[in-house]
Amino acid sequence: MPPALRRQNRTYNPPYPPFVKKGGERLRTFGKDGLRGFRFFIPILLFFILSPFPQFSFAFRNLGVPVKEGISWGVYAGPGKTDRTDTIYIVLGRYKESLSLLTVHPDTGEVRQFNAPLPDEMGSWGFTVDQENRIYLGSYYRAHLLRFDPKTEKWDDLGRPGGESESFICSLTTAPDGKIWGGTFPSAKLFSYDPKTGEMKNFGRMDESQFYCYPTAGSDGLIYCAIRFEKTDIVVFDPVKETRTSLIPFEERRSGWLSLTRGEDGKVYAKFPSGKWFRIEDGKNLLEVQEREIPFPKKGFPDGRQFHLVDTDLLKIQNPATKEEKGIPLRHEASGAFLFFVGSGPDGRIYGSSMLPLRLFVYDPKDESLVNLGKAAHAGGQVYSMGSYGDRLYLCSYPGARISFYDPKRPLKFGDGEEANPRDLGPLGEGQDRPRAMIAGPHGKIYIGSYPDYGLHGGAISVYNPKKNERRVYRHIIPNQSIASLTYLEKLDLVAGGSSVRGGGGTRAIEKEARLILWDPKEEKKVFEIVPVPDARTILSLAATPDGLVYGITDSEKVFVFDPEQRMVRKVFDLGLKRPLEVSLQMGPDGLLYGLTQEEIFFIEPGKDLALPMAKPPVPITSGMAIAGRKIYFGSHAHFYEFEIPSNP
Repeated sequence: MPPALRRQNRTYNPPYPPFVKKGGERLRTFGKDGLRGFRFFIPILLFFILSPFPQFSFAFRNLGVPVKEGISWGVYAGPGKTDRTDTIYIVLGRYKESLSLLTVHPDTGEVRQFNAPLPDEMGSWGFTVDQENRIYLGSYYRAHLLRFDPKTEKWDDLGRPGGESESFICSLTTAPDGKIWGGTFPSAKLFSYDPKTGEMKNFGRMDESQFYCYPTAGSDGLIYCAIRFEKTDIVVFDPVKETRTSLIPFEERRSGWLSLTRGEDGKVYAKFPSGKWFRIEDGKNLLEVQEREIPFPKKGFPDGRQFHLVDTDLLKIQNPATKEEKGIPLRHEASGAFLFFVGSGPDGRIYGSSMLPLRLFVYDPKDESLVNLGKAAHAGGQVYSMGSYGDRLYLCSYPGARISFYDPKRPLKFGDGEEANPRDLGPLGEGQDRPRAMIAGPHGKIYIGSYPDYGLHGGAISVYNPKKNERRVYRHIIPNQSIASLTYLEKLDLVAGGSSVRGGGGTRAIEKEARLILWDPKEEKKVFEIVPVPDARTILSLAATPDGLVYGITDSEKVFVFDPEQRMVRKVFDLGLKRPLEVSLQMGPDGLLYGLTQEEIFFIEPGKDLALPMAKPPVPITSGMAIAGRKIYFGSHAHFYEFEIPSNP
């Protein structure tokens, strides 16, 4: 029986035809009774073949891969085949493929791509060169140390120096004695590799509670580790004694971005989250200095030429002496970028964003065209939320919670000027980073719920006024929690917001339970708060019904029904499905609520308060969702899918 019919007729058992004995022991010969039975069996077969019941396995359509690009994780000058620093290296991350190095010859413009040997190590945040002019990269998501030899053009996988617990290598540095040092996430470990002997050493955690370790080798033989993000510190590691020393007293440790750099003088300089710079003396003293006094390491080529990437498709090289500038187009192979968000546009089309790199794409259901529109924000991560207001599609992106808009009627030209489209309007500010939810329209404004920056607690509801280009950020509406989901209650003119106990990256949750709030958009303030589901840590999705009820889905796989007029939770029941997705619950055209889990499309009939699975896609659902007519759109890894809602779910 086809899968769709199995789901709809779970207790149906087709009768055995008379020419087959039950149990299948033997075939009966075709006599008078057998032919009569065979005639009876034919209509049954025709019933299933011609059945008008929706065939869910055929209701899903793979619409293609919208974005086939990688993400650049850095551009460096490095050694080529001649041992001279004459080559530009671009570290390229590729989703579900091995990371790559693009090599660019600055004089000829020749571009070549070298793919690393591990297909699941998709990118790298570390780059350094050893004394034999070989290049080292630290990968994610299994934290391998990789080496590329420009002379032989071959790769070596040196293994997982931080151990199996580590997801990625934060950074790499080369010490004066030639050893390679690296730090890891999530255990903030420090390791070394000796290219001469092949010896690898794991020195364990540099901090007992923090997640990130970024080492810098000083000319004095010590290794200086920037510890991020919640309680920043500088840990000095002595390779001879194998001891570590913290330079910042615990009571003075703050959240934020602390960075280290080795100057031309061999000294290590620290930039604190406050913006102040310090020079580290004798491996233990911090001396405040002015930024202009720091002898930063020289960038570019020895002859003075400088270069920078213009996104991942163009490299520009400047010669300060001659004032010449030239551009080298970059092309690379990548099979597809992960789709992070899917939403509806103001023009009846479906829009979405890829992750790493951030690209805006559009699908037109009328002509079935799927187009990569390119950049939509100066942020490099992904669009986290979107909403339509008037003729514009408003977007908010990570990192920095940058707001931008796209007008489908105008020519495509990304930037931040008056004529740009999409146009980047800048960050929301107030330490916000991941803008997970958006409502566009009420009172002519855009409302955005967000998570804070790395190391911080306290998300926000932000209000953007398109007419005045004004933004206001209301942080700590729920102390130490983020705003993960939003919905508008038109009947009461209120915004309902669902929280998450999670903070910014590199933090641990302080609170225990997610909360639901009512927020007055006129007064721009919270008017009510409740814990709808005990022990739930995130309210993943919210949706309002026409009669004003609020339905919510939690990470604990519960559904709650909230009555905003009575200010009470009417009911809590099991979703009955595993791994529900974020911001993936919407009202459909038939008055039913539709939602997504990683393995199912489900629906809820308001009033009956029961979640029912409707269709199991042939692929995992990894992002969503948009509804247009009777079509649901979602992402599965790099692919974009459509599902047609049956007439009778």
